[in-house]
Amino acid sequence: MFAQANFQLFIAIVVTLAIALGLAWFGATGFPNVSGEYAPFAPTLERVKPLQQGTGLTATTYPTSSAATMTTDDRAKPTSIATPIPSKTVSVTTTATLARPAAKTPTPIRVVVNTQKRSWVYYHGPATYVRADAFAPLPLASFPRPTGDNGRGLHWFPTTYQTRAVIDRFIPELDAMKIRWLVILQGMDDWNIVANDYLIDQLLKAGIMPIVRIDRQVGKMDWGRLGWIVARYRDRGVRYFQLFNEPNAIEEWGTSELPTPEQFVTYWIQGAEVIAANGGFPGFAPMSPQPDDSDLAFFRDALEGLKRLGRFDLANLMWLSVHNYGDFDPSHPTDDGFFRYRSYDALVRQVFGGSLPMIITEGGLGNAEQMTYAIASMYRFVAKEREPFLLVFAPWLIGNAVGGGHDARWESAAWFTGTLSQVRPRNVVEQAKGQ
Repeated sequence: MFAQANFQLFIAIVVTLAIALGLAWFGATGFPNVSGEYAPFAPTLERVKPLQQGTGLTATTYPTSSAATMTTDDRAKPTSIATPIPSKTVSVTTTATLARPAAKTPTPIRVVVNTQKRSWVYYHGPATYVRADAFAPLPLASFPRPTGDNGRGLHWFPTTYQTRAVIDRFIPELDAMKIRWLVILQGMDDWNIVANDYLIDQLLKAGIMPIVRIDRQVGKMDWGRLGWIVARYRDRGVRYFQLFNEPNAIEEWGTSELPTPEQFVTYWIQGAEVIAANGGFPGFAPMSPQPDDSDLAFFRDALEGLKRLGRFDLANLMWLSVHNYGDFDPSHPTDDGFFRYRSYDALVRQVFGGSLPMIITEGGLGNAEQMTYAIASMYRFVAKEREPFLLVFAPWLIGNAVGGGHDARWESAAWFTGTLSQVRPRNVVEQAKGQ
């Protein structure tokens, strides 16, 4: 009997060892999937470490949506006012997927998506996948347009806050001029961090697409606060966020550094990551047009820097903000004036090999009376003849003092003057309404 017990114990030990070895093997390799690859139940340290370090990543995912037109559900969504609270947890998760092959690619490309969470991520919406290993921008249809899009935009007041009375007075004017896009300034200080809530809600209700320009000089900023602002307005239906303004002009810098393309790209990448991770489309800052074409050189070098750093994930997701002040003559288009945007597009194609979506966030003749004789032709052009990559033409400026502005430099460009109780439209307004 003793011998029989020993034999049974021996058999039990052998079976246990066999099960343990089998589990260890499957834990390291797993079962083959439909592609013949093994997915381990419990990835080993050697398998996880390269992913945590970013080794071999060929695609990035950002929480965005691919809707091409604003729907009722995507418009104003009520959210409560809250103080930004940084996330206390940091985790890394990785998933594998197959990217849809390009037209000339015979086989699928295996990509690994890194969904690393950061303390400045507040938005948790649907994800859009973009290539991170090559220039493959999102299709134009992925960039939302307002209903009845005609490419007509305008820059709002040069202030980060307007009263409800101002907003209620001028949104009907936008509608009368058939404006479907509006560039607005967004402050980051405590007193105006939620100042645009009412404005954005009313714009979306009116079917007007907001383009939010972050009012900050080039340099570091509170990335957590930026993420919170983007996520807050993304929840309301905003997609376009311009980061920085005219980096080739030294007065637009908030640091003691010289305005070099390399340094600008360093700061822009940090902010663009925040915007993208919180569901927005980051706008590449517009240049200040210069007679010596130094703005074009700065722009080209900045794009080259972005490419050299391998940030195709951001390049494939971004749009270009452009300033195109100057004359308009479709019969003799030049590299200056209104058609300067084509020079920027040519540089994008030279550096990356293709065009990117473009929004003219400032432009025109800089003087409201002079614009009287050009605005009708400009708006007709963008409605019927603009290139597909040019989404919007938003000239400067709807108003200044009448909306609470205090900088007298902008008064000559204002389309509306006077006081809120006695608003005086300039002749350019009548011309815009007639189109």
